[in-house]
Amino acid sequence: MKYLPKLIALAISASTPLLASAGQWEGPLNGIVANVVKQGYESYSESSKTLQQRTDALCASPSKTTLHDAQEAFQTNVLDWQQVQWLNFGPVTYFMRYYAFEYWPDKKGVTQRQLRALAQGDPAVMDAPKFWTSASIAVRGLTAIESLLYHPDFEPTQSVEHCRLLGKVTAHHLESANAVAKQWQDGKAQDWVFDEEGTGFDPEKVALELFLQQWIEHMSAVKDAKLETPIGYNSRENLKLAEFYRSDLSLRAIQKNLQSYREIYHAGSPSLYEIAKQTNPALAEQFEEQLTQNIKLALQLPSDFFHADYTQEARVALAKPLVKSISNSQSYLASMVTQLGFQIGFNSRDGD
Repeated sequence: MKYLPKLIALAISASTPLLASAGQWEGPLNGIVANVVKQGYESYSESSKTLQQRTDALCASPSKTTLHDAQEAFQTNVLDWQQVQWLNFGPVTYFMRYYAFEYWPDKKGVTQRQLRALAQGDPAVMDAPKFWTSASIAVRGLTAIESLLYHPDFEPTQSVEHCRLLGKVTAHHLESANAVAKQWQDGKAQDWVFDEEGTGFDPEKVALELFLQQWIEHMSAVKDAKLETPIGYNSRENLKLAEFYRSDLSLRAIQKNLQSYREIYHAGSPSLYEIAKQTNPALAEQFEEQLTQNIKLALQLPSDFFHADYTQEARVALAKPLVKSISNSQSYLASMVTQLGFQIGFNSRDGD
């Protein structure tokens, strides 16, 4: 996902005094890694394998049934990705994997143009040992697979070239997902933070700082890029900018993101929720209630929210409670982590 938040600025200091003894962050950090990240990537890897197998079956016996099976596997894989999408940290940063897993938003149709060029070119090019690690991020992951399975420019049931390309992309996608999952299973978050100045630091706290930063930034992406921008909440409507619009997964992706936030908050022993309750019980509960409200409001949106023939005004009115709820979540999380001893600067859009 290419989205780079512009509305939130974060400044975190590794030297900020802790409110409790050293090592207090090991519980929530290790819990998030074990219960959200590692399990998430394990599921993502498994569904990537199913997707690759269903793609092979489609190309071996092209039909509406095998195409449907491949599309179904793709949808499962996309939703598994939503579980870990919030964290651009660690193994997923190698070879631009994070942005290759999802090249979005693709406002200029780069993915379609580059896929067409690959389909029309010499297929042997894609067999070169280092082709995929140096290939454009626009043709290496879920956005490309969605195009090949759903975009009218591509016909994997009719075109050998299109199906061959689909097979190559899904095979590389599986390889990348497997690599990230294995690296997480073999390591820990602390392996990815470094004391560059040699002054000594708490690796659990520094890693958790980065996790918190990414969490808040992802909230901004969900609210702004996934929800507000395509429906024209503050400007012109362009529903095709919705995430995974062609496969009709835009709303389900948001719902999965919001569900993962509660898992982050409650992972570990002690969890962030338990630590926050010791510092400010009221704020900890407010944030908990807001995370639950986010999920409830997202589930209340009609399943055809991004596709039905609503007026822009009607769609914005339907989304407004969820937009406000996510904005409140950002504010509560920023306040909470500040009180836990992290220095954090937070700017949110006025009027949400």
